[in-house]
Amino acid sequence: MSSESVKEGSILKNASIVAAGTLVSRIAGLIRDQVTAFYFGAGPIADAFFVAFRLPNLLRRLLAEGALTPAFVPVFTERLVKDGRQAASQLFQGVMSLMTLILSGITIIGVIFAPFLVGLIAPGFKANPELFDLTVLLARILFPYILLITLTALAMGVLNSLGRYDLPALGPVFLNICMILGAVLISPLLETPIIGLALGALLGGVVQLAIQLPALLKADISLNFTLSLKDPAIGHILKLMAPTALGGAAYQLSIFINTQLASFLEEGSVSYLYYADRLVQFPLGVFSLALATAILPALSQHIAKGNTEEFKELFQKTLKLQFFITLPAMIGLMVMAGPLISILFERGHFDSLSTSQTSLALWGYALGLPFLSGASLAARVFYSRKDTKTPAKVAAISLGLGLIAAIALLFPFGHLGLALGSSFASMVNFSWLCLSLRKKGDLILGPFIKDAILSSFLALIMGAALWPLYHHGYFASLSLIWKILLGLIVGPIIYFAMGYLLKSPNLAPLREICTKIKRKFIKSKDPES
Repeated sequence: MSSESVKEGSILKNASIVAAGTLVSRIAGLIRDQVTAFYFGAGPIADAFFVAFRLPNLLRRLLAEGALTPAFVPVFTERLVKDGRQAASQLFQGVMSLMTLILSGITIIGVIFAPFLVGLIAPGFKANPELFDLTVLLARILFPYILLITLTALAMGVLNSLGRYDLPALGPVFLNICMILGAVLISPLLETPIIGLALGALLGGVVQLAIQLPALLKADISLNFTLSLKDPAIGHILKLMAPTALGGAAYQLSIFINTQLASFLEEGSVSYLYYADRLVQFPLGVFSLALATAILPALSQHIAKGNTEEFKELFQKTLKLQFFITLPAMIGLMVMAGPLISILFERGHFDSLSTSQTSLALWGYALGLPFLSGASLAARVFYSRKDTKTPAKVAAISLGLGLIAAIALLFPFGHLGLALGSSFASMVNFSWLCLSLRKKGDLILGPFIKDAILSSFLALIMGAALWPLYHHGYFASLSLIWKILLGLIVGPIIYFAMGYLLKSPNLAPLREICTKIKRKFIKSKDPES
């Protein structure tokens, strides 16, 4: 086995670890959303929490996952490869200390100016003073979460660079568990029950950070507070962070804008978009972001070592694989939207109207899933080369075009138009990044487009086969749970079987395994063997 195949296998292994941890997290997140829907429904109380939580979450995407991690990991990896563990540890200490000071200040400002920020993110809430005041209170409780989760993201970036993926991937599970406990155990004790959910989220941030620290110490990474700006690498990271914030969080910014616009629509619109986005985040996190998380340290190592050809080949293969996974996920979400939302959320205060309206939002968001995941991966290529300006520029223009589309579609389609605008922005973002990578020589478009067309064809066949299961009277006697289970089993079987027959390049490992099994079976039948 060649050294490159070992590296590819290692990346797939790491991506599998991240995917497994993210799957557990997403399942816990679905349970959390079910609990939230049961206790608080999709009305004004739930809207208040989702808007308040959107503030620290947006900053998390901008500062932590959107800016700090992509800027920090390539520089940290280069320091680790060239100068060793101790030098890399000193870089981490400096960045951690500086970010602690900066984010503490941001948190204090956020708590003080919460009314202004809530008015900015949900201006429509000002028409209802009680709803506005509740949102402000929840925002003040939740704002310290940004400090906790950014430090957590920094710790996770270090562990990923050192080849540790399991613990970082499981971190969000504890957030979801704490929020569930907050809703179930704390909320009934309070005069304003929704505050219990906010306290659970804050506790989850503390736990996520706490579980990373022992692993850092075990890896000889010091946690000493050492504020020093003498290291030029720290200044380089800060320089990279500013444009990376926009490039890595374009989708979250579109969600932020959607929340602003949805606050002017009928009550519940913010919640419809939230629950739909959560379902799209399931395949996005389990498959797409798992690959993107695992590939950034690997790409950075190739750049640090000068392995240009391996760098390009790794990205090309991963991009094809990502579309091979997300295209059927997109079709599956669209075909199963109504039944899936009904079985997951339709209980308590979440009624059939909430299901139908959330289904519309899911259709709109699902259309952008392959492009959103592809843009996330393509941006990693630029980040690994320490080019953060190009993704930022592309994201800004895409965001503007998406906003124009969302406003144009807002009045005829309501919250569905907002979701479609986000998907359009993701499509523009991904297409532009690919064209830029083609000019740089990092992507050969022909083979990718050919592979994407084949995967689209396979996904449409799968969708056509599944459609009667949910939209034909012949299957009316089946319960929703059985329909969902059948779809989750039969859909992938159809997709992979057709892919195998049509010789999809992404199934080459599967065909190789089948060939080996077949040869072994034939050999066992041979009396002379």
